[in-house]
Amino acid sequence: MQIPEETINEIRERADIVEVVSQFVELRRSGSNFKGLCPFHEEKTPSFNVNPDRQIFHCFGCGRGGNVYTFLMEIEGISFPEAVRALGRQYGVEVVTREVPEEVRSRNEALYRANEFACQLYQRNLVDKRKGERARQYLLSRGIPKEAWTGFRIGYASDTWDQLVAAARKKKYSIDVLRTLKLVVSSDNSVGYYDYFRNRLMFPILSLSRRVVAFGARTLETDAEPKYLNSAESPIYAKRKTLFGLDRARDSIRERRSVIMVEGYTDCIAMHVKGFGNTVASCGTAITPDHAALLRRVSQRVVLIPDADPAGFDSALSSGAVFLAAGLDVQVVRLETGTDPDTAVNALGAEKFGKILGGALDYLQFLDYIMKDRPMSPREKESVIHRVTAGLADFGDRLRYEVVVQDIAGILGVDPETLRERRKPRATRDTTSDGLETRPSRDAARRVDLEKTLLRLLLEDTPEAVEAREKLDSDDFSHDRSREFYKLLDSTWGNHIDIESHAFHKRAEGAGLEGFAAEVALIPIPPGNLGRLLNDTLRRVKELRIRDELDVLREKLQELPEDSDEAVALAGHYARLKRALSEL
Repeated sequence: MQIPEETINEIRERADIVEVVSQFVELRRSGSNFKGLCPFHEEKTPSFNVNPDRQIFHCFGCGRGGNVYTFLMEIEGISFPEAVRALGRQYGVEVVTREVPEEVRSRNEALYRANEFACQLYQRNLVDKRKGERARQYLLSRGIPKEAWTGFRIGYASDTWDQLVAAARKKKYSIDVLRTLKLVVSSDNSVGYYDYFRNRLMFPILSLSRRVVAFGARTLETDAEPKYLNSAESPIYAKRKTLFGLDRARDSIRERRSVIMVEGYTDCIAMHVKGFGNTVASCGTAITPDHAALLRRVSQRVVLIPDADPAGFDSALSSGAVFLAAGLDVQVVRLETGTDPDTAVNALGAEKFGKILGGALDYLQFLDYIMKDRPMSPREKESVIHRVTAGLADFGDRLRYEVVVQDIAGILGVDPETLRERRKPRATRDTTSDGLETRPSRDAARRVDLEKTLLRLLLEDTPEAVEAREKLDSDDFSHDRSREFYKLLDSTWGNHIDIESHAFHKRAEGAGLEGFAAEVALIPIPPGNLGRLLNDTLRRVKELRIRDELDVLREKLQELPEDSDEAVALAGHYARLKRALSEL
């Protein structure tokens, strides 16, 4: 079922964002805006702004921002449809859902039903006196009691080739649907099918609405490889957006105001059994910005408990950087060497393990510990730098990034500029449209502010703004997020989408630019002639871009023989740029 766009827009137009935010934050008027202490991070000086005219919010401290729906989703940890319905009830708008296209609805429903059918089969196998004996003994030996088998819907895939295939045919389930979910696969001779999961413990992966979307499967053989098999991605399952146990942990996470992240399914279940119900695990994949966004809706703090071995620590470095980039507070727990959360919490018990949690290191402290505790070759150090910088690639808050990168560079013993360079995509790393390397932008902070001001002025529905859009190109922007936001705006205008509409906010959110969009929209416009201000700002932005390119060309020409073909071509380009500069 889908909520019609017109209903979403009607509720957004009726809702008063100041009224909604005031239910959670004490706001005071400050000029045309309202200000208060940000509910998403700790601060003593208010940096959280709400603009009633544009119906948006933005925190200049942590970078969070968006519209009334975004705020409610973030503060309550709810989905978009839930936010729409909640605001609809508050402002008297009936939310009538619209049918998803029949072919999509029936396809997805068939996938859910097939997973549920398989899950129930596996559950029956586990409690079957004969079939599940070995699996039950294994679970008990790992300290996972019978109550947890039911709570987490744990099952067992029998050690036969076609139990699921035969059961599905008997109940007239589509084999093609089972193949899409990779519950069954074709035999080599293509004349039949066999079960993909065999002789494995089955851990169902559930959506937030508690429907089975996939499975994680652990072998019961000591020497079998791989140790874990996971379901293939499907129309109802994306690893990068799914966390094991979140359906059960969500309420506990909100209550404790923190989430514990472990690596394995049994680790997660063991933590729940011992009373740490705010624990989740990844589904056999690296942590992504989508995972971080999912957790940010329910908590500001993530506590990582990696396996106490080099692979576990490397994983914590990577995932911790991703969470840090998303604006979360990140801590890391150090366990005894050679242990994992499962064995540690069972050996120590809840009370002692809770004390270890209390001694968790901040992410930067953990990085410092790794660098000092582990002797590293140059190649190993390079690997650590890559893991950290790759995770920081999507850092949204520029000011916070600069603070963090300075600290990390000090710990790693490298120049901060080295980390900044690694953060940039290779294809755009300090190059012009001609592929020439550029020098660092002069007075970078001021230039970023200038570009944001230009973007703010372009949002105004004036003839001058429309004319300015025709003169601009994304390459005129030196700041990555300004450039990407301009591309978003250009595409929005080209498709005749209202920038005040939900469709635009949805596009901005999809591009990871919703907070930046809110920040730009909250920039105050100085008094005076708006058209003149826009033209002056546009001219200055273009001038800085051309001067940067001229500097690069000048240096390049000094390195080339005067009569070389390349020098002649660059000299011609230099002359054209000088002419363009004089015409601004």
